[in-house]
Amino acid sequence: MSDLEAIKEVVDRQTEALALKDAADPAVKKSTTIVEEFLKAHRVLCYGGTAINNLLPAKDRFYTPSEVPDYDFFSETPQEHSVIIANKLSAAGIENVEVKPGIHLGTYKVFADFHGVADITLLAPKVFDNLWKEKLNRHGIHYVPPNFLRMSMYLELSRPDGDISRWEKVYTRLMLLNKHYPIVCRDTIVPPEEMSIEQKKAAVSMMKQHDVVMIGFSAMTRYENKAHWYTPLTLLAEKEVIDQVSKGKKTLEHEETEIMPRRVDVLDENGGILYQFYETQACHSYHTTGDGLKIASIPTLLQFFLALIYSGEPKDEVTRILCVAQRLMELAANKPNRTLALLTPTSCLGKQPSLLELRRERVDLFKKINSKSSPDFVQYFFTYNPKAKKTERKKIRELLKKTRKARMDV
Repeated sequence: MSDLEAIKEVVDRQTEALALKDAADPAVKKSTTIVEEFLKAHRVLCYGGTAINNLLPAKDRFYTPSEVPDYDFFSETPQEHSVIIANKLSAAGIENVEVKPGIHLGTYKVFADFHGVADITLLAPKVFDNLWKEKLNRHGIHYVPPNFLRMSMYLELSRPDGDISRWEKVYTRLMLLNKHYPIVCRDTIVPPEEMSIEQKKAAVSMMKQHDVVMIGFSAMTRYENKAHWYTPLTLLAEKEVIDQVSKGKKTLEHEETEIMPRRVDVLDENGGILYQFYETQACHSYHTTGDGLKIASIPTLLQFFLALIYSGEPKDEVTRILCVAQRLMELAANKPNRTLALLTPTSCLGKQPSLLELRRERVDLFKKINSKSSPDFVQYFFTYNPKAKKTERKKIRELLKKTRKARMDV
């Protein structure tokens, strides 16, 4: 055995020993129990690695029973829920309990004796309701549906300028989820309307003149060497390009949500939607074909298709999306059958914000918000200590009530 192999063996063995020691800590056990009791009693949805692990059969789980679960969950009222958990932890005699904002805006972390025990993220009621309708229940805890977990993992695999050190782990977990929760298409779908010859020529010309990536149903056909051009043609582009292409044309604009970016529909002379432009939110991977067109990678396509399912699309459209997603997953798992062999290309469109940039964004936002009692400040920079003075806790309750009202009025 080489020194490097010996070091790796020691690291693996010691990592497991430290995890067991952590899990055996009475305070950690008590904290985990309190969080799990909260999850069973409240309208929240778990997601992330622990959710995937707990939805798999015992033989395929990647966390051992001795490991401390790291719960990430969505809430419609994350500040209020973080306060409830913090109060319960403090009442149970656990020291150093506090709530702090996470790096990502809208996420709050609950700490117990300096251990992170829960990450709670705000999710708008519309998206939350759509997920809640398809939730899975395991031992009284509610989990987001498999398609949402799938979407989150394809999102990571579609961003080569992101944290690619996670790709191997993400892909392994994705394969396990796909194995036990496959997408099933039970219907024969009717394809969208084909573009006219003139519309296709104009679309090809536009795609070669501007930095845009084809996504949607038309892009999917390129993986089967069929090259259909459907209307509306769905594309991905940066804001400046969308503004250039849509200038002087009739458009409809759709604001971004937590799971879908801003969209601009470009209308034809009859008022129909000719192009759908989605604005980039990160650096989304794509392939360049032999004829010079940019086609979204399979992970990029699946991330968009699966997000659409929970964005309020009509039932018939959701059925069509699921059937296309099923076919894309088959192609993703069968390299010889797809025309573009590489699953995760490194070419990408858009700008991927780094952790440093996210921190700078938080600092800038902090400086812009003048009042620490404003709903905006409470929404983004909420902190809480259950051992604060009674008057301070009362003030926080009033601020949360004010923030909740402001959120409902939007």
